[in-house]
Amino acid sequence: MFKNLSSSQQKYIKILVIGLTLLYLVIGFFSVVIINKSHGSKIALDQLKETSIVSPERDEKGAVKVSTGIYLDSIETVSIKESYWIATFYVWFRWVGEDGLDPGKAFYLVDAKINSKILEDSYVSPEGLHYQCYRVEARITNFFNTMLLPLESHVLTISIEDAVLDDTKLVYIPDSSSNKSPRLNVPGFVIKNFSQYSEPHTYQTNYGDPLLNEGDYTTYSQYNFALRLKRVGFGFYIKLFIGMFAGVFLTLGSFFIRPSDTGPRYGIPSAAYFGAVANTYMVNALMPPSGGFGLTDLVTLVGLLTITICVAATLLSGYFYLRKNEQEFSKAIDMASWITIGVWYILINIMLPVLAFS
Repeated sequence: MFKNLSSSQQKYIKILVIGLTLLYLVIGFFSVVIINKSHGSKIALDQLKETSIVSPERDEKGAVKVSTGIYLDSIETVSIKESYWIATFYVWFRWVGEDGLDPGKAFYLVDAKINSKILEDSYVSPEGLHYQCYRVEARITNFFNTMLLPLESHVLTISIEDAVLDDTKLVYIPDSSSNKSPRLNVPGFVIKNFSQYSEPHTYQTNYGDPLLNEGDYTTYSQYNFALRLKRVGFGFYIKLFIGMFAGVFLTLGSFFIRPSDTGPRYGIPSAAYFGAVANTYMVNALMPPSGGFGLTDLVTLVGLLTITICVAATLLSGYFYLRKNEQEFSKAIDMASWITIGVWYILINIMLPVLAFS
């Protein structure tokens, strides 16, 4: 097909192929930058959790050390769009001495609402060891990172503080007995592991108290139980974008229709474009409002841009077929466009999920 073209026409085809290749290379480059940036924020979060397991040294003179742990029994709901999750767990407090201390009564959950709180057990041993255990159901706010959705991972955190005593009076010490239920399940995710750590949490205000100086801030001991989730495989990814992929491949198939058949030749890309836009609305319905540009936006952008490029190539081919009466050159444009656009679209859509999932 290409051998029968004149030298000027062959040069035109080469320019077309090089132009399309450069365009997709630019798209691929920015896609890699965005995905790597998203990975960077996830790694930074993981490093923060790991390095803060050991609390920094601070003056604990006079503070009662309360051994604290959690057994995560169940997770009823994880709503990424509404930015919350609901869990049922057991939390216990163990300390020596200080009969007037009541950490079970005074604790609260940071960024959470306790739906129910039941005292399961409470006693004081002859040796002066105090023990309290509560069963808690709570709705916990969590602002999920959706940059890599639907191949993302998340950290679900339960944070506990005492509502009355600061860290000069009470310090939480993570208990090694903490664990998660073996029947714990979150549909669509695999539970990787959990960690627990205690750290100081300072409120950067004196609450307008005229008796306090500027900078007299209060610091509380905060106990954290963090559970890591990772999306399972590529099944959800394919389900989410199957409409987009089908629309693009139908558009690519239109290159095998003669430009003179203007109805199907231009109708298929138009229908595919509207189908891709509808797929975009469906994907966005699963996500909270965000100003970030993530994996779902990249897949959508590449799909819509590919359909637009196909329409432009169709117009070019139709011009030479109908106006210039150069049918062979028109077929060459169709074939060059089909191969170049198709190959690069497939390569980028293989690269994107592989980079996000790695």
